[in-house]
Amino acid sequence: MGMRVCSRPWPQSPNTLSLRSMLDTYPPPPDLLSAEFERCPYPAYETFRSHYPLFHEERLNAWIISRYDDVTRAFRDADTFSSRSWNDQLRPLVQQSLMAMDGEEHTRHRRLISPAFHRRQLTDRIGDSVADCARQLVHSFAADGTVDFCERFARRLPVKVIMRLLGVSDDHDDFRRWYRAIVDYSGNFAQDAEIARAGFRAGQELSEFLGRQIRLRRADPGDDLISLLCTSEVDGAGMDDEMIKSFGLVLLAAGGETTEKTLGLTVCHLLRSGTVGQAALIDDPALLDRALAETLRLTPPVRVITRVARRTVTLSGGTVPAGALLFLLVGAANRDPARFRASDTFDLFRADAEVDRAFTGAAQHLAFGSGRHFCVGAALAHMEITTALRVLFQTLPDLRLRPGFEPREAGFVTRGLQEALLDFTPVSAHTTA
Repeated sequence: MGMRVCSRPWPQSPNTLSLRSMLDTYPPPPDLLSAEFERCPYPAYETFRSHYPLFHEERLNAWIISRYDDVTRAFRDADTFSSRSWNDQLRPLVQQSLMAMDGEEHTRHRRLISPAFHRRQLTDRIGDSVADCARQLVHSFAADGTVDFCERFARRLPVKVIMRLLGVSDDHDDFRRWYRAIVDYSGNFAQDAEIARAGFRAGQELSEFLGRQIRLRRADPGDDLISLLCTSEVDGAGMDDEMIKSFGLVLLAAGGETTEKTLGLTVCHLLRSGTVGQAALIDDPALLDRALAETLRLTPPVRVITRVARRTVTLSGGTVPAGALLFLLVGAANRDPARFRASDTFDLFRADAEVDRAFTGAAQHLAFGSGRHFCVGAALAHMEITTALRVLFQTLPDLRLRPGFEPREAGFVTRGLQEALLDFTPVSAHTTA
């Protein structure tokens, strides 16, 4: 059951083969840069885990790790695996980032940012606003009887929520343009010159806008996120303007894009699996928590995260030299059968990944990372997505996949659905008001 986005002929586990037959059938290493991997990475994930748990990709000059235990170790052992690799990925748009910090610098800045993202504070501050944003979007197509959920909802909700979180007016059209240009920039692996120029311009304009907002909030703080960051202090020291601007840009790009992708994936997994009815999802909030947690495990929106080895280190399959760049295949680790039973199946009632831990630093899935760099926005994503889906299912109680529609994923580092075509009984604006 669950969403199938490509066929996946799984190789036989090597421990069931004789040495001679294993050598005779040993598959070639997967090509991360191929169109086939882009189309369907799941067979490659299994090949990496089973046969190449540590693989050097010469064209990327990077070591690929794919097993759950190895990826978890790379996340949690910050003394051995540095996050500084993020610097090159984020520049020139972002000069400072929590994701690219190590040690005391990371600890201090995380302490400055984390209080603004506690679940209770987020719910009190913007919970009603998230529901309001979701209702506005659903009402815009509720009378149509059909919708591309990705285009009309998933791509629009995150930027609306982030604008409200930052205290930005909903009618600020430039903000939406900046969001789309920066997201396209972050996924521009083909190095399209126009996409790069547009993303860089958007980053500069957003930085200037945030700079003006920071000056206003420092003079007259409110209860929005910019004000909280401007007034946050640890041991008498606060955040400088450049760090706040960088955090705002990363929140818009990384936080918005991952939420966008997870919304579409979660809806399609639920409608495809048919495990429970929509009435149950509305009545039992824990079911939406389960659906989101399992979506994050099975199809995390971020499939590759980088680290740099501070020292020579031994992992499954061999030794990585000091200074090496590592690609952590989160998408492969989250489907490791050594960690998760029926690991390629969407299981709403999975027993080997406790839902009450799924949105905390103790999460068993790795979609939010793990250890010191566990995603600071996990509580926001949890609250935003479950609130939005509850509004969606309450308003459109017979939501279903359009006949003949097959969900298709796309993306290398970040991955999600390009479209999600849904049908439902039309609901009048008067009924949904």
